[in-house]
Parts: sequence; C-alpha cells; structure tokens
Amino acid sequence: MENRIQQWLALPVQGPVPKRTGGLDWKPGPWLSSWQSSLPPNPPRYFGLDEFHGRTCLLTGEKAPKDFVEDDDFWSDNYYDNVAEIAKKLVACWPNPPAEVAKYAGITLRELKWFTSGKASLERHKRFDLEALLSIEYDESMACYVGVGPYVLVAHTPIALKEVYEAISKGGDASACEIVPYQGTADPSWRYVLINTFGEPPSIVMSSRGDKVTERLPDLLMNYAGITSVSPKLYRDVVSTCARACREPAANIREMTDFVKRYEEHSVDCAWQPE
Repeated sequence: MENRIQQWLALPVQGPVPKRTGGLDWKPGPWLSSWQSSLPPNPPRYFGLDEFHGRTCLLTGEKAPKDFVEDDDFWSDNYYDNVAEIAKKLVACWPNPPAEVAKYAGITLRELKWFTSGKASLERHKRFDLEALLSIEYDESMACYVGVGPYVLVAHTPIALKEVYEAISKGGDASACEIVPYQGTADPSWRYVLINTFGEPPSIVMSSRGDKVTERLPDLLMNYAGITSVSPKLYRDVVSTCARACREPAANIREMTDFVKRYEEHSVDCAWQPE
C-alpha cells in the first residue's frame, strides 16, 4: 500500500483545462436572485475563545467583543441578551401596527421581524433606538433585559398579553382591575384594565368590547381583581391618556409617564389603588 501511495504521489500534476464557451445564451436579471430578497442578511462571524472550557467557537454578531468597550460585569457569563424576545411580545401588544413601530425605530418592518424572530441582529444605534422606544432596559440584578414601561397595551393576542403582563408585574405581583366610572357611562368601544404593580409605575391594558380575548382577561391577568368603580375624572383621564398614547408609537411611554406623574405629585382621585 505504501508503494502504491508513493507511485501515485510521483505522478505529474495535471491542472484542469477550462472549457471555453460562447457565453451565456440568456441574460441574468433580477429574477435570478429575487428569492434572496426575503432572506435575512448573513451576520458577521468571528472566532471566540471559551476560556472556561478551553475551546474555540464560531460565533455570530455585529463585531467581536474585543471591538466593544468591555465591561467585565456586563460581559459576564451570566449575561443574557433577551431584547429580541421582549421586543417581540411588546410589539404584539403595542397600540400601533408593527410597521409604524419599525418606522419610528428607524428600521424597516422586515428588519424588525428578522430581529424579533432571532434571524438577524440590528446595528447598535438602531437597536438602542428600538430599546428606547419600547422602554427596554438592562437589569443588573437579573443579568438580563426587562421592559420597564409604563405602557398602554392593547389585548391583540392572549399569549403575548399574558407574557407581557407577567413580565412587567414580575410574575403576577400586581393587582389588575377593570375600571368603570361610578357616575356616567363607560366607553362603548374599549374596556380599560389598570395594572397596579407594587413599587413600580402602573400600566393600562385596552381591550375591545366584544372581542374573545376580552372575555379571557380574568384568566390571562394573574391576580385579576374584577371591576372597580372610580371617579369620573380619573376614568376620563385614563381614556384620554390612552387615546393620546395611541396616536404614534413614541407617544406611548411619554403619555403614560405624564399620567403617572399627575397622580404621584397631586394624588388626584387615587394613589394607585382604585377607589
């Protein structure tokens, strides 16, 4: 066997002879690669050394960690990047369509879908803009990202609403109740649920009357406290705040923050416990 190998290695090398053709008999056009338009871009790849296990792994990301300003605490082994997961759930409950959310974040709808589905990353400045729009911040105590709020949410889908509620209430540590005015008539189109979180600013859930998901609110919102009567002034303020928050994606956090400040500073009608 060794002699045969040596004989084979002693043979002269014959390079491939290119075959000449008369060129293509057709013209390539956009149709040739049109299927690629729906594919997410290939993220940059780099080799990262796993010092704990002593092995090298091929990783994906915008840049290698050495190109960033390193923070030992931030880049610890316990760090968990869950921004895409939170953004996907919040966008599903946002009052505005995903296309408008993407526009205000400075990205396309396709980029937003790719990012929230985990198929592609965002450029750092675009990601920061999306985090600011959706009020997502890094929690050092939990070593992951959290949705801070306060939010005006719309009950579009039950699963997304349930998961967002459990996240902002830290596992259901809140009192959720539908509010109605003790005088006058309630909004004929929407029902409003005030989420009173303990130690955190409240959020509001809007749910369309007659919708199937509305009837499931007691099951979706842990510790649901039923219907509570409040002063007409507070009820009108909730309705008008939600209306302004729904005008554009950037108005959501702004209007709810102002709503919180009005009652923190002046204690009008309630101090986060409905009357």
